[in-house]
Amino acid sequence: MNIKLFSKKWTRLLGLAAFIVTGGGLILSTAINQENLYKTEILIIIGCFFGISLFDHYKKLILDKIKVKINKRSLYIFICSFVGVTLTWFINHQMGYGAVIANGLVGVMAAIFLPNDLAGITYTSSFVGMSSLAVIPSLAVATLGSIIVWLVFLTTAEIYAGIGGKGGTTAALSTIITKIISSIFG
Repeated sequence: MNIKLFSKKWTRLLGLAAFIVTGGGLILSTAINQENLYKTEILIIIGCFFGISLFDHYKKLILDKIKVKINKRSLYIFICSFVGVTLTWFINHQMGYGAVIANGLVGVMAAIFLPNDLAGITYTSSFVGMSSLAVIPSLAVATLGSIIVWLVFLTTAEIYAGIGGKGGTTAALSTIITKIISSIFG
């Protein structure tokens, strides 16, 4: 089944803009709050690499005009996102094992039972489930977080594919969006 949400060009631009705001905001807020000058300089250097890579990727985005497809693959991504977020949240908060152990258990199970790409999606999604109760207060909000991380995966699949840091940025962006939505309706 093909569902045209937006053209691929616009969904990729939207996903890229979300990554820019998330990464740039984290770098900027950390640089502002640092008291040591050398740490701020390191963050500025990282920010320069971030900006250069975004510029390089942005040139490619203008050229594409392909439909976004909802297919069996996107269903697998949804299931992995759902399991990653909710299972990690449950192990973390309901069972009381803590965020690191919950994330590790979900990551190891995903690595054992799933192909590499789906294991990576499940592990990245589990970062959202590591959030504190102040950020994701219930399993229902964790379910919302799994839907958000699924949508972020679908819209940003080709952005920074294979480059380190995308998983953490995806999880951070999804957590921020989930927190905003839950605070609006909660």
